[in-house]
Amino acid sequence: MPENADQQLSGIVTIDRSIFGLDQSRRPGEDDDPYWTDLPLDSKAAVHVEKGAALIISNAQSHEAAVTLKVQDSTTGDAYPGFQLLGNWPFLSRSGDVSLLNIDGPELTFNLDPDSSYTLQVWRKGGETASTRFNELMGNEHPITGLENYRLVFTRQTP
Repeated sequence: MPENADQQLSGIVTIDRSIFGLDQSRRPGEDDDPYWTDLPLDSKAAVHVEKGAALIISNAQSHEAAVTLKVQDSTTGDAYPGFQLLGNWPFLSRSGDVSLLNIDGPELTFNLDPDSSYTLQVWRKGGETASTRFNELMGNEHPITGLENYRLVFTRQTP
């Protein structure tokens, strides 16, 4: 995604074992930074963000979810009808080569401006009923789809 332009990427992501995350390609000297799988699996918090990595915890087990990644220059006050804001976190882009991953590897890849600061907002739709609907569909439908939608919005911070 190029600098100084609002960009958006959407896709269907496989959520495996209730988790997926964001991580970046490492440059020399960055090997000590936590990977998305190193972040805490705390059931009280749906999102954990640290040093350019994020872990997102779903309320359902393995299923497919629609995910939209958006990069913007300013907070526009956008509201996403039906979506719940899970929170805002500082997100440091190091290399800028970012992937949205599950346990098996990359699902979507995109670019942020390298060595830049962002605010990451995570929005979720359907999370409050995902566990119940998952249990109803388990064994009756494969793959299980349509339980949740996510919007991950990166807003560039001005220096």
